[in-house]
Amino acid sequence: MRILEQEGFNTFPLFEPDPKQLFDNIRDGKLRFVDENTLDKMIDADVELFKSVRPDVVLTDGRFSARISTYIAKVPHAAIVNVSSTAYRANPYVPLFPSRTGDCAHHSPTCAAESTGWNRWLDNLNLWLEMAVFNMAMPAFSKRSRRYGLHRQATATNCLAGGDLTLLADTPEYFPTRCLPSHYHYVGPIVWNGTSPAPEWWQDMANAQDTRPLVFVSMGSTAIPALFETAFNMLDANGMRGVIATGGQKEDLPQDHPDIRVTPFIDGNHVLEKSAIVICHGGNGTIYQALGKGVPVIGIPTIPDQHFNMRRVEALGTGLTVTQKTFETSPTALHDAVQQILGSPRFSDNARTMQHIISTYDAPLLCAEHLEQLTESSGATA
Repeated sequence: MRILEQEGFNTFPLFEPDPKQLFDNIRDGKLRFVDENTLDKMIDADVELFKSVRPDVVLTDGRFSARISTYIAKVPHAAIVNVSSTAYRANPYVPLFPSRTGDCAHHSPTCAAESTGWNRWLDNLNLWLEMAVFNMAMPAFSKRSRRYGLHRQATATNCLAGGDLTLLADTPEYFPTRCLPSHYHYVGPIVWNGTSPAPEWWQDMANAQDTRPLVFVSMGSTAIPALFETAFNMLDANGMRGVIATGGQKEDLPQDHPDIRVTPFIDGNHVLEKSAIVICHGGNGTIYQALGKGVPVIGIPTIPDQHFNMRRVEALGTGLTVTQKTFETSPTALHDAVQQILGSPRFSDNARTMQHIISTYDAPLLCAEHLEQLTESSGATA
């Protein structure tokens, strides 16, 4: 919120579930990730805000009540979402057939995006089963869709998608789709581009005549704080150079280490130009920011979305996964993954191939064009 306000945006309070409880539910694998009373509070809060602000269009990212509340308020609704959170993903979210997951066996971003024949049939069965189970376990969305008469029903599977327009912040090579409707559009990754200058110490580190590879650690807002300390100790014990962005979630790491710099926030674009590897939680934002610079990824996922993302990273040969359990129980696991990537050029080669693919998208421009078309078609004044 502080960053948004610094950029000149007006902000308004809005009820939301407690983030810690929400992510704990997701990490624990609870299909009913939010209770019906909380969903109703979110819908009511949305509608009240719309009455006050009177928007021409509502654009959401992760607001799972918006598909219903915008319909109630009769406001055009667009959403930015990843393919993994739609009903049109081509790869299963929870692979039920471990022998194959629709991913490329050759570990190359240029491989065919979708499976064929028997494998495609298995994928379709897998997808149908997982969506059916999720929607049945979390019927609150479909119940409210019927209550309010939504033309396009909201379900647990599609509750993050837009009611009128869905902007897919992905590339089809990374996350392929199937049977995509006309109001869904790939726009490419949307990555953080901050306006704040790099810390003073960064220039010294970037210009240092040091041939050791630089490791960038950034765990996002869903990190478990202990991960930062373990990553710091791994870098320190092995004499490695690193930058750790904690997001303000870990305040007691050493600040005076000559080779490992710790900061609450830093624009990753500064660091990635000089980085050999990114260690992250497996969030799409950090993954795309890394691959957009041709840098391989090591992911330590803690929630299902991140596991799903990292399966694709591994399938494309652009990085490796270290599970949370392995990370916590094996002191050398993270260092072993770092050495494996540094020792094999295929990871960097594949990351640079993805860099070229990503460079063909201008996500902010595409999003703006689609939003303008939505406002024009709805008769609103943009």
